[in-house]
Amino acid sequence: MRRMLGSTVLNHLGPFTTKPPIQALILLTQRAWEEFHDLAGGQTRLIDNERELFASRMMYISEVMSLGLRMSASWGLTHAAMSLLRDRFEQTVRFSWLARQPDSNEHKKYMLYFYSKARSLMRNPSARRDYEQSVGSLPPWVTEELTKEQSAEFRQWESLDLRTMATRRDSLPPLTELQVGKEELARHYDTIYVQFSSVAHFDAYSLELFRLQETEAGQYELATDAHWPGLLILQNCQFDIIQCFEALNAYYDEDAGQMFNGLLLEWYRLSSQMDFPTISPSTSTPTPAP
Repeated sequence: MRRMLGSTVLNHLGPFTTKPPIQALILLTQRAWEEFHDLAGGQTRLIDNERELFASRMMYISEVMSLGLRMSASWGLTHAAMSLLRDRFEQTVRFSWLARQPDSNEHKKYMLYFYSKARSLMRNPSARRDYEQSVGSLPPWVTEELTKEQSAEFRQWESLDLRTMATRRDSLPPLTELQVGKEELARHYDTIYVQFSSVAHFDAYSLELFRLQETEAGQYELATDAHWPGLLILQNCQFDIIQCFEALNAYYDEDAGQMFNGLLLEWYRLSSQMDFPTISPSTSTPTPAP
């Protein structure tokens, strides 16, 4: 498996990353992904078991979303970055929920939901026609009749809403007693998921984020407040650190606690240097990195 080369993409960052703390956050985020890839087996690796393949596919998608968020925020594409941060929150919650499970029951529910989703999509005649024209005949399981018990089993994953999942995730035993294992996610549900869902759904709230802003040349332009790109990059970095750590510990049998705890402490140090109020630790106050 070949990883995506984030360093190539990040050569094209925009002007909203010129402040030193934001530049440092970009580098910190990339370091988290570099450490993940190195500990997981390098830039290319042979995956010979289903568990690692499962995690690698999820982590690839997460890294792509993280890169997209950093790139969008760096160019002041704030609404796009907000929408991506909403997705990164959801990805981090779902991944962490699975990573912290003591058994395989939730993994089974997650994988079975694929069949429920595919069957639901193919109920639409136009979707079925498009699939058959571009791919070929539908697999038999898409249209075959299911028992009530089978249908219920396929839909178990969707029965747990994201807020409840995040809350229950926080109550599961952490993968380390270091601070990186104690970071809570449920507290971000309203501030990130609910707020930025309005942006993604094009609600009137998204319009109110645009204001007339005075430029350095004394002119006015319609834009979001200047603190948003840095804040979005900051929060994304925390999610990346948490998810990379939990992936290594849960799926690659790597004791990465000390490494990623150090990255998290550096994240807290950088957050105190930003132009908006410092983000407080979610449980106890860690010692800042030197």
